[in-house]
Amino acid sequence: MRDPLNSSYIAIDGGGTSCRFSLFLLGKVVTVRRGSANVFSAHDAAMETLKSGLAELAAQAGIAVERLADFPLYAGLAGVTDADSAQVVADKLPVRNAKVEDDRPAAVVGALGARSGSLIGIGTGSFLARQTGEEIALLGGYGAVLGDQGSGGWLGKALLCRALLTLDGLESTSDLIENCLTEFQHDAARIVRFTAAAQPADYGAYAPQIVRAAKAGDSVGRILMSEGADYICKALVALGRVPGEPVCAIGGVASHYADFLPPEVSADMVAPQGEALDGALELARRFARQIWQEKT
Repeated sequence: MRDPLNSSYIAIDGGGTSCRFSLFLLGKVVTVRRGSANVFSAHDAAMETLKSGLAELAAQAGIAVERLADFPLYAGLAGVTDADSAQVVADKLPVRNAKVEDDRPAAVVGALGARSGSLIGIGTGSFLARQTGEEIALLGGYGAVLGDQGSGGWLGKALLCRALLTLDGLESTSDLIENCLTEFQHDAARIVRFTAAAQPADYGAYAPQIVRAAKAGDSVGRILMSEGADYICKALVALGRVPGEPVCAIGGVASHYADFLPPEVSADMVAPQGEALDGALELARRFARQIWQEKT
């Protein structure tokens, strides 16, 4: 007997930059892209993006938007902080069966596929994860104020902190520090004023020069990258990583830590198999299968 629920399902990969929607319908995938969808920082705008994106998805698939109500939907969304906030979003979506989570599980499944292994997700922010079978353990991802260790934003903050300590005569300088201080005219007050309005991406803008300096042998650059690498190693141990398991790096900063990680970790680093939308599609398929099993 054909599985009608498992033949069609919807996946959403929603981030602070863009939101992508895919419909798996009768063996074909239709995909559309809309604007940002952070359900924590801009809830109402995110819900409008989600609803308009679903309407466009139906139009691209050539079906009435009302038909989407019958399709199981999985959404991995930025800004989902807990089960309650996930349920609030799920209840507002125009479908009968929706599962909403934060955007990390989809990234893990997209990158690792069906493999057991660990994920280092480090861009402007950071999180780590380990997948065994269909189980995912997550670590970090607590945001720029209290977390995101090793991230581009974290590196930028660490650089500016070190620059201030250098001005106070408490730390030694380097070319990286001198370039940073030159930007602020060796004026601590200018650095402090910058931080008053700086967002994570503003700090993250310093990450490329920190990486370049570290690879060129700059003492402070190497210290900062080594501190980030130490955090990664501790996180992998906490997640229970087994030596020999693949370690997948995603995000603009993650792969640059390869030169600063122990050989037994860097040797296991692999390229991602896919991206977050691929993971969301697989998780949507699993959710559809679960619903079908519950109904039979």
